[in-house]
Amino acid sequence: MTIPTERFRDFLLTVPDPVRREPPLDHVPIDLRPASAFEAITRQMVESLSAELREIKSRLNGLIFMMVGAILLEIVSRLLAT
Repeated sequence: MTIPTERFRDFLLTVPDPVRREPPLDHVPIDLRPASAFEAITRQMVESLSAELREIKSRLNGLIFMMVGAILLEIVSRLLAT
């Protein structure tokens, strides 16, 4: 007699995995090149906006860590002063 967990495991082992399937041989790759000048300009704008956003996030993280460090330094200095 098998328990439901074993039956479920056996079922999962017998079901074909969609990730392991090979792509069809007549598969045409997707063309990712911009189709028009508008698309190329828009893509460039999005990439530059993404880079600027990464820079803002890194500056904000630095500011947060600096504030936490300043607060911890203030707490330690007050503890040592007493």
